[in-house]
Amino acid sequence: MIDFTKENDKEFMREALMLMQEKLLSKELEVVELRKLKEKDEEILQKLEEELKNLRKRVFDSKQERKANKPKNQRKRRKGNLPHNKSKNTQIEELEIDLNEEIIDYKIEKSSCPSCGGDKLHEMNNCFEESNEFEVIERQYIIKRHKRQKYSCKCCNKIITAPGGVKLTPGGEYSIQLATQVACDKFEDHLPLERQRKQMKRAGINVDVKTLYGQTEHLYNLLFPLNELMRQDVLSEKWVHIDESPIDFYNPNKSKGYIWSMSNPRGAYYQFEPTRSGTVAKEMIQGYEKGCIISDGYSGYNFLDSDEDYKNISHAFCWAHVRRKFFEAMNHDDRSEVVIDLIDKLYEVEHMADDLHSLKEVRLDNLTSIVKEIDSWIKSMDGKFLDTSSLGKAIHYYQNRREGLQLFLNDETVPIDNNMAERKQRCPVMGRKNFNCFKSINGADVGTFFYSVIESCKSNGLSPRSFINTMAHRSAKGEELESPFEYASRISERLRTQIAEELSALSKDSG
Repeated sequence: MIDFTKENDKEFMREALMLMQEKLLSKELEVVELRKLKEKDEEILQKLEEELKNLRKRVFDSKQERKANKPKNQRKRRKGNLPHNKSKNTQIEELEIDLNEEIIDYKIEKSSCPSCGGDKLHEMNNCFEESNEFEVIERQYIIKRHKRQKYSCKCCNKIITAPGGVKLTPGGEYSIQLATQVACDKFEDHLPLERQRKQMKRAGINVDVKTLYGQTEHLYNLLFPLNELMRQDVLSEKWVHIDESPIDFYNPNKSKGYIWSMSNPRGAYYQFEPTRSGTVAKEMIQGYEKGCIISDGYSGYNFLDSDEDYKNISHAFCWAHVRRKFFEAMNHDDRSEVVIDLIDKLYEVEHMADDLHSLKEVRLDNLTSIVKEIDSWIKSMDGKFLDTSSLGKAIHYYQNRREGLQLFLNDETVPIDNNMAERKQRCPVMGRKNFNCFKSINGADVGTFFYSVIESCKSNGLSPRSFINTMAHRSAKGEELESPFEYASRISERLRTQIAEELSALSKDSG
């Protein structure tokens, strides 16, 4: 060790001081690097803890996004659809199906009383003890033999054959109704064709899977003009929900395909593509000139914000997805609960309105202040969270989509969320859980077509089976087809006219 108190050489002292400064700087750099490593380790540790909690929650907890510590005095959310989800054809949905009724009479065969054995037992007029019992008649298959009478004409010396009924295919063995059953059992009730084959075999009809698929394909060919009609129905509304969901697709590369969907109260339209590129969305909304498209914020829809060709279309985002992000963050950071409560208030206000006209007033009076509270809270959190944490990701998700999230404040035709698109994806997802995959592009097109018809029927209060059967018979006869929305609107108008006439007749009778 050098005793610097006794050292008088200035050059030596200068060099020693410079050396000490270099060592001090190197140590400071080491400290900075260690701090960075520590912060990185903390981020990794936090990320691992959050992933572990998420895995435990996914396996053991309920899938519903409800708060466990819900206040007892909190108002229950009003039940029923939000104004944007209500169909104009509600009258059809309210119609009840009348079951066939069979009356079975039971009488005492003997004339003696079962109680005392006396012979003075007499029937009581119009006195019965009644009870109801629901019965099921097993599905049966029958063979219809079509005998078309032949005639000989002595005028022209020709043989004339009586016209027959309409068929799925000329000379085919299977009826339109049977093909409708096969298609709806698979795409509405998610029953794979192999299971249907086994059911049919037990009932006495032996059909292979390839034949069953052929029936759905023939039915698809009869009804295909409906595809564009349903797409135009969806695009004729002021707002359109859009989403996409992966589905297995059999091909050598074993890659996934995607079912894209557009929906609103007028109906639903599905399209299968082996890619998740935004070009699919462009193709689907072709012809949509003005309105609003609601998405989950996936980057494939960014062309709606950047492309000049879509400047008349507003792009809104989903508050339910924002809530989901903060709900996931709440497992790791209780501060997220503030935003969840505020978003719940947004939905409470939405449920106060019965239609779009009243929704405009309700939003102006209540929602702006709630959204300002959310913005203020987000601003107050600046610098108080890690970007890689669940809370940080939720905040950035909101900030990156803030403009699209707030579009609904000034336009009553913009829905608050994209939940309708999520609900419309349930049907393909349930099918995905029951059968392995689409085995060809053609099979995928057939499937998405029937999903479009079935979900459009549900949106308009129609029975998919009855509608498909009716339209297939029309197509086989060469008659014009109607989309589910057009068909339901015509029936609704007829019902409204009928009800108005009945009310008018009642008022005249009472007068």
